[in-house]
Formats: sequence, C-alpha cells, structure tokens
Amino acid sequence: MLAKLTSLLLLSTSVHALPPSLDIRQASSTAKAGLAWPNGPYNDIDQYRSTGKVQWYYTWSPSPVPTDLEFVPMLWGARQVAEWSRTISDTIRRNHVTHALGFNEPQQAGQSDLSPEDGASIWKAQIEPLKAQGILLGSPAPSSAPSGKTWLLDWMKACGGWDGSKGGCTVDFVALHWYDVNSTAFIRYLEDFHDTFQKPIWVTEWACQNFNHADQQCSQQDIVDFMNTTQSFMDNTDWVERYSWFGAMRNLSGVNQWNALMTNDGHLTTLGKQYIGAVTPNISSDPKPGVVHGGKGDTSGPIIESAALKSTANTVAIIAAASAINTLNDLFTIGLM
Repeated sequence: MLAKLTSLLLLSTSVHALPPSLDIRQASSTAKAGLAWPNGPYNDIDQYRSTGKVQWYYTWSPSPVPTDLEFVPMLWGARQVAEWSRTISDTIRRNHVTHALGFNEPQQAGQSDLSPEDGASIWKAQIEPLKAQGILLGSPAPSSAPSGKTWLLDWMKACGGWDGSKGGCTVDFVALHWYDVNSTAFIRYLEDFHDTFQKPIWVTEWACQNFNHADQQCSQQDIVDFMNTTQSFMDNTDWVERYSWFGAMRNLSGVNQWNALMTNDGHLTTLGKQYIGAVTPNISSDPKPGVVHGGKGDTSGPIIESAALKSTANTVAIIAAASAINTLNDLFTIGLM
C-alpha cells in the first residue's frame, strides 16, 4: 500500500489585495484543468469530461485508468522505481504520453522523502531518458513548506543544473502543491515560484484547507469563492500551464470535505460542476479574495497528515479486495471452488 501523504504548510506569507478584475471572475474554459485521481477504474472519471474543460489526469503512479483523458505518469519516489522501469515504455506507447511528473513532496518524511542527491540520481536514471522520446518533464512537486522551495534549489545544484544537454536534470515545468485558506497567498506563492525558477507552473494539488487551526476551516461558501478566485487566476495566467484540485474522490481523508468534487455515491458535487465549468459559480456578493471567512491566514503550524496517498492507499485496498472477489467468482465459474 502507498504511504500517506504529508504536507507542511507555508510558514509565513505576505497578504496583498488582488486586482479587482480577479475578485469575482468566473473561471474560463481552458485545457489547463486536470484531475488528481486515486480512484482507479472504480469511479467514473469520464463524467468530468462533459464540458471539455478537464483534459488530463494523473494517478500518483505510472499506472493509467481507462479513459480518453490525457494521462500524465508520475514516478512518486524510490519505492516506485521497479514499477516505473518495468512499465513506463509501454505506458508511453499505449497512452501517447507527452508529459511526465517527478517525485511527490520529496522533502518530507512519509512522502517520497529523498535527499536532493538521491533525487538527482534517480531522476537521471529513470526520468531524464524520457527526454529523448520528446516527453516534457515536470519537476518534483514539493509541499508548500519553505523547505519545499529549498529542496528544489538544492536538487538543482545536485543535478548540475536543469539543462539535460549539459549533464543536468531537464525540467520543462515546475510542479508544486499548496494548501491553505488564503487565495491571495496562493497567487503570491505561484508568482514567487515562477520568478525563482523561470519555468511554467503546474499546481498538481491545491485546496482550501486549514491544517494549522482545525476550528478555522473554510465554509462551503468560502471554498466556492476560493476556487473561483484561484482557478480564474490560473486560467488567465499564461505561465500556469496546468492544475488539479484536491480532491476528485469520495473521501478526502482529513481534508475539509467541502473541497470534494465527488459525492459519496461517486457523482459530481456542485463544486465539481463548478470546477469543470458546468455551472456558474455561486460566489458571494462581497467575496474576500485574501483571507476567507473560515480562517485568519495564519499558516504557521506543525507537520500535518494530509490526504492524497492516504486516500490512494484506501483505494488500493479496495481494488485488491475487488480483485480477490473477482478471482473467487472466476474460480466458482470454472468449478475450481
């Protein structure tokens, strides 16, 4: 089973007012939106395709699911190297892969938990060779702790730079995660990463979630406003290439359940319909694009346990159980049990 995802939130951030044009803008339809998908084939991923806004997905792994959405494989960390090296060539060929993602929160214990030097070594052996096939490569995706940016800078040094033609680690775009309750801080965080690394940005996990003060969570209305503001910004910012909200799953495993794009019976929530552009966001008459009503914007706090791979682990257990049941049924059918 996959390990639980942990995230350490950004410890300090300045708060500024957003330009008025971003305060209430409805998210436009673009090809940027994707899905962080831990559900295997056991939930309907194609319901997210109905508007054409969602165009791609990833699974925290090199394993796709049956869908016509573009698949972006990920090498989660060292524990996936054997699976990656065994399957990636066939996955690229069968799924017409054009992009690949690096490690999941490599600076954190409980996640891929790699030193920059080990990360550089694995990258050069497993991911860098994909460049020769024309695959665009996304950096390891750190959590929004200050240590995440530091790790990427140290990894760049360990690689010998981000130019593969000169022996470094090719990075075509920078992936990152972000959890908090402040849409202004989210935008400033993306701007800082873009200014620092001068690469296009992919936000492969983000949500309106307060991991530092459990009693100061975003309300349902806060999340509607937060998604509208942040998604609008990314849809209208050319250097943000792609993004995927957390979470497209039934159980968010510790993340505020109002962030769910899917109901308990596997259908789109109203927020899910907002995410794919199927409904007009029911935003507040006086949206506050900085600190939402459910939080004070205080992002200092301890290491927390978050959700993606905890949910994925639950899904892996479900898939294993379902596979066992199918096997038993097959044995009964052919008379072996």
